[in-house]
Amino acid sequence: LVSGFDYEPASGYAPVFMLRDALERAVKLEAPRAIINPGKIYLKDHLIFINEKYMGIHVIDNTNPEDPDNVGFIHVDGCIDMAMKDNVLYADNAVDLVSIELNPQLTGIQVTSRIKNVFPELIAPDGIRLTYRQNQARPENTILVRWKTK
Repeated sequence: LVSGFDYEPASGYAPVFMLRDALERAVKLEAPRAIINPGKIYLKDHLIFINEKYMGIHVIDNTNPEDPDNVGFIHVDGCIDMAMKDNVLYADNAVDLVSIELNPQLTGIQVTSRIKNVFPELIAPDGIRLTYRQNQARPENTILVRWKTK
């Protein structure tokens, strides 16, 4: 028999950690990029926001629906969900909730607030959580931001 302390279910994924201060500094507007692993979609006025699972949010200008324009990427590590109110985008930044103010021309963004540790830690896509050994080996002051295939 195997005791509960020795048995750890095998996952096909390995955790990716990030130092907390690096996570907090990494939210920024970047050049557009290809959509590879899309998640949720949010529509606000003429803009379409498409989540790139665990990486951030694509911003698509849909002023001309015949020719939508990928105009930017908001880098938000650990992001899988978002919502908007007025010009403020709310997103999960791994375990934190961040409020991101967008300027009307989308030439810049500003993180206006952060509520730390409001969300549970991300579980692997196969449903397995961090094992005891992974937690023991975890670097100090880190946040799990995504999972990668082994």
